[in-house]
Amino acid sequence: MADAFNNRAVTQVVCSESHTLFLTDLGEVWGRGDNKWGQLGLGHLRSVPAASQAEMFAGKYIIEIACGIDFSLALDDSRNVYSWGRGKDGRLGNESDHNQCTPLPIPRLMSERIIHIACGASHALCVSSSGKVFSWGASSFGRLGRKVANAKAAGVPTEVALDDKISLIAAGSVTSFAYSATSATLWGWGSNQKGQLGIAGLVDYNVPQKITSMQGKVIEEIVASGTNTLIRTARPAGVYSLSSTYIDAFGHRQTKPQLTDWSKQPNRLPVDSVVQIACSPRSFMALTRAGKVWGWGDNTYEQLGCNSSKPMDVPIPIQSIEGKNVYRVACSRDDTIAVLGVIRNALGEPYKPLIGQQTLADVMFCFAEGQHAQAVLYGHKIIVALRCASFARAYFKDYSSGHLSPTDNVIGERHEQQEKIIDKVEIAGEDKEVTCRVLHGFMTYLYTDSLDIGSLDTAELAALKGLASRYNLPRLALMADRQTVVFSPSTFTTDLAKGVNNPLYSDVCFIIPAASPVLDTEEQLEKETEKEMEKEAAAAEGVARVFASKAILATRSAYFAALFLGAGKGMRKSVEPEGTIRFDEEGIDCATLCIFLEFIYTGKLVGEDEETEGDSSFTPDAAISLLSVANLYHIEALRDKCESTVQKAVDVESAAFVWASAKMAGATRLENFCLDYIATYWPDICKSEAFCMLPETDQHYLASLCTPEPIKKV
Repeated sequence: MADAFNNRAVTQVVCSESHTLFLTDLGEVWGRGDNKWGQLGLGHLRSVPAASQAEMFAGKYIIEIACGIDFSLALDDSRNVYSWGRGKDGRLGNESDHNQCTPLPIPRLMSERIIHIACGASHALCVSSSGKVFSWGASSFGRLGRKVANAKAAGVPTEVALDDKISLIAAGSVTSFAYSATSATLWGWGSNQKGQLGIAGLVDYNVPQKITSMQGKVIEEIVASGTNTLIRTARPAGVYSLSSTYIDAFGHRQTKPQLTDWSKQPNRLPVDSVVQIACSPRSFMALTRAGKVWGWGDNTYEQLGCNSSKPMDVPIPIQSIEGKNVYRVACSRDDTIAVLGVIRNALGEPYKPLIGQQTLADVMFCFAEGQHAQAVLYGHKIIVALRCASFARAYFKDYSSGHLSPTDNVIGERHEQQEKIIDKVEIAGEDKEVTCRVLHGFMTYLYTDSLDIGSLDTAELAALKGLASRYNLPRLALMADRQTVVFSPSTFTTDLAKGVNNPLYSDVCFIIPAASPVLDTEEQLEKETEKEMEKEAAAAEGVARVFASKAILATRSAYFAALFLGAGKGMRKSVEPEGTIRFDEEGIDCATLCIFLEFIYTGKLVGEDEETEGDSSFTPDAAISLLSVANLYHIEALRDKCESTVQKAVDVESAAFVWASAKMAGATRLENFCLDYIATYWPDICKSEAFCMLPETDQHYLASLCTPEPIKKV
């Protein structure tokens, strides 16, 4: 199936009764199956048997997907929630019952920072970073957890009254769950007619109820489907189901309203090593750290993969996919999907072309005479040093503490070099048995935070594990040990972020000059070269220098690739013989430029994280400043993030200022958004301080547009 996704790695799979969605490591959404209601998000209503990409998400980076019986949700890295498919009962959250085959953001949630989404059969949930839960869609059985005045109100995402900070959510067909890590409390609401909530009283609950049997347990994962709910805990390590569905002697599906601890059942599940769980209305799946899959439940369609249609009351290992490097599992009513392949980190993918290549390299690894006399591997000291200080300390003679002084002579010499000097390093000592292939795997991890397990044999993986252990890389050691689902936390983005404005192995420097002195004509003629003028500006009080790496910039940006690799004819700054780039853009300071570089280095903004509010330094004001830089260097993903951040902050007092800033930055989409906003709230905006501070020509222009005629777009 890998070819179906253009060799992308699949990071999440979600299934309904009739359609399946896939999320790739590049933030793409693919779908297959029934598309009667547009639930695949393909822009049409034709069902597709093979996975097809939802092109409507082009330019977006999706981080989570969910699907109901005939509708779907997605969450992007700007924390916008998108919905598409059948609109009945308000399940799309857009205050309408209309169907839509194109993913569109849910307006009500755009002011919230959403961190997780979940779908039931015809209702949906989401949770914000502040711990608030919102529900919408079909309200029968109490599944929304709130009183609903009318059908229209059910379709508006509305907060569920929970006296707790929620961090995890899940939804079954007609049930909902919310877990608070703060109080170690699991809440449930909706239908409990078969005991699927795990609480007393086989009735429906339309307000959240504490599930006391799980109180105090540290829950890491909750999955629900149909009347089944499966829970994975970290402390104590365990896998539990709130109710148990089975096939009786007459072939009928039955449900036991009881909590089941699967570590204590016959043929006990190795719960200490389970790293992911899945369930359908009929079956359960558990994946272990070693990539082994266990399954139990209904097996009518051989969905347990055991060459039999006999149902299983206890977990059994699925032999047919033994040793296949499974790192994700999902199941629908009638089948099971196991995801195999390469372990990838999408943020590291752009660095892959640099591995072992001579492009802008400054180190060449050579292997001991004899067995690997001719083998060499090129590298880039900055990436190696940022990702693995102990390896850099062992092999790079010019490595010191990991952060040199900005005035260090090494940096000055490096900037004066016309050609890159490549240091020759011999792999020796404890590492003398390391082959070129093993070191290539090591470098693949450093550059991409990923590892292609299939490219190395068992002995090579063992050697790689030893190398990782020697140089304090526990995450890589786990990968090499085929523990392919949950690793120690990734440090990839934080490692690379340390390289921003770090002179360590820097070979390019942005110069933000102080205000240039006013010179008369004779004084200007006395300046022999532009180089002398730059030196004078650099010596002026208040000048700022920001250090960077050509290899990283060129890899992450087509603009810088053209600039540094000789294809920059006609570009704004095509010749920088001393490794400096003079930055003259008005309103851009050192802090803004560092935020820009951090995005280039890591693909993320300052403080951006799936579970947090983000760093306060990325404010709407900072986003406006970054817009001009993003447009200047053609970084579309950064421009989109900035525009999204600014749009959420636009109000009557700021609209005129944001419009003027967007026009100056060339941000056409944001400019048009502001024009629409100004036209809507014109009576108030024309009295605002920001409007009064605009030049008269801009005031007259806006006044001329805010008429009954349709507003003109740029």
